[in-house]
Amino acid sequence: MNALSLLLAVPLNGPWALLALPQEESKATGLLPLIDYSGEVASRPYFSGDWGGGREQLARKGWRFEASFTQNLFGVVEGGRDEGWRYGGKLDLFVNADLDRMGVVPGGLVSMHTESRYGNSVNGIAGSILPVDDTLYFPLTDEPDADLGLAITELRYTQFFSKHSAMFLGKFTVLGGDVNEFAGGHGYEQFVSHAFSNPSVAALINPYSTLGTGLLVLPNSSWTITSALYCSTDSSTTTGFDTLDEGLTWSTTVRGQYRLGDKPGGMSLTGQYGFDNDFVDFSGQFVHQGGLSLPLTHDTWNAYWNGWQYLHVEEDSDKPIDLSDGRLDRQGLGAFARLGIADDDTNPVDFMASAGFGGRGPFSGRDEDSWGIGYAFANVKEQAFLTGTLLDDGGNRIEAYYSFAVTPAVFLTLDAQQVDSILAGVDAATILGVRLRARF
Repeated sequence: MNALSLLLAVPLNGPWALLALPQEESKATGLLPLIDYSGEVASRPYFSGDWGGGREQLARKGWRFEASFTQNLFGVVEGGRDEGWRYGGKLDLFVNADLDRMGVVPGGLVSMHTESRYGNSVNGIAGSILPVDDTLYFPLTDEPDADLGLAITELRYTQFFSKHSAMFLGKFTVLGGDVNEFAGGHGYEQFVSHAFSNPSVAALINPYSTLGTGLLVLPNSSWTITSALYCSTDSSTTTGFDTLDEGLTWSTTVRGQYRLGDKPGGMSLTGQYGFDNDFVDFSGQFVHQGGLSLPLTHDTWNAYWNGWQYLHVEEDSDKPIDLSDGRLDRQGLGAFARLGIADDDTNPVDFMASAGFGGRGPFSGRDEDSWGIGYAFANVKEQAFLTGTLLDDGGNRIEAYYSFAVTPAVFLTLDAQQVDSILAGVDAATILGVRLRARF
């Protein structure tokens, strides 16, 4: 693997997860490693295969095309705001232009992600503030669950200066970037609930898709440092240029991998600062000169830690874990955890924690099946006019899933959740569901 391919194989936070797709060692110059698309339907990594050899030829010329189709059928069977079943689907298209492999710009890469959505989700009837079905919640639209013909949520240019540094500029997705070997996948591959792929303390200043820029530094093959400045207003369905003056977020992440004994593990630490925006100051005076007023402040912050560790592996390897694809690299089992804190003057959720276990290949002959179980908690600081009237002082979530590998490209997942809403007066929701995902 050449140096730049190694750099690309190391996942980064949010917009810097350059590849969300399986990778193999590159056999030529270029930033994106080449993939073997060939094989029978029952064994190849993409359902549509090599397109008669055309797909590999395009990749060797610097063009990579990928697609995925996800269908969710979920139901609130007890509690929540209402009971019922909802069905919806999501189509994702990825196009990468490796300008380095093309011989056009050394170290240059253009990445585009488009999304299309139809149907409905249980997010509106579950009774929770944060989504219980991340897949169908994003991209954000004016009307929740609105059908979306096409949205360009990522159009980013990345320039590598060396195997140790790069910069990026453009539109990119932020949420789902807190990657974790056992709790990632942005709702597509592992857990479905938002609480197990994103820290809830960051929701106040993290949009789904936005404009921004940033730097990437790779001191060695195990550690990465990323720092980015981006608009804190979502622009999922717009260009984003009309909201450039509506607040900014500065986010910096240090992420690394290590070995505990002979088992792979990793962790990351992120700090975020939101500024040049208007945030409700819950510590201020809501009553002023005999009337109600809304105290505001112009900045806020959060910080969160993310860790994972394999506890058992069937066959070990020195190859770094690819966190960007949302799938387990090793057959075995492990544990994960997240902890986050936030400015309690501006953020209703001032503390969150989640933890759980996951694994791959639990049964003989089912080496590609995966499973997970997790618990998440969000604490709502006692605030005047909010706690006890609109919000409870905390919310709990439990989720468990089992994903059957129909083929290496098609997965059928059974999922169950128990969600304790932080909305006052709303009973905990029991949610059952099925997810079918195919990569083309």
